[in-house]
Amino acid sequence: MSHRSCYGRGCLGALSPEVMRFFKIASSGDTLPHLNWLFYVITLVLVIPVAGAVAVAWKSESEWKALWVGASCPALIATIVQTVPTIPK
Repeated sequence: MSHRSCYGRGCLGALSPEVMRFFKIASSGDTLPHLNWLFYVITLVLVIPVAGAVAVAWKSESEWKALWVGASCPALIATIVQTVPTIPK
């Protein structure tokens, strides 16, 4: 698989959970959550290319693996950001 294809599928994988989440909200008839939309969009625009780059760096052999890596990347980034680092003694 080419790097361009792998990058694109990684980006698509990062975007797919968000699309599914909003589709679930819209199909249930609920109102959209009250988010700081500007911060949300800026964060999403920054995370998607990172997920594509991680998929390329992971050297995904198949399209499905690139999608999986891209979909996993936002969760990994969120976990890293939310975890308080400890100072080694």
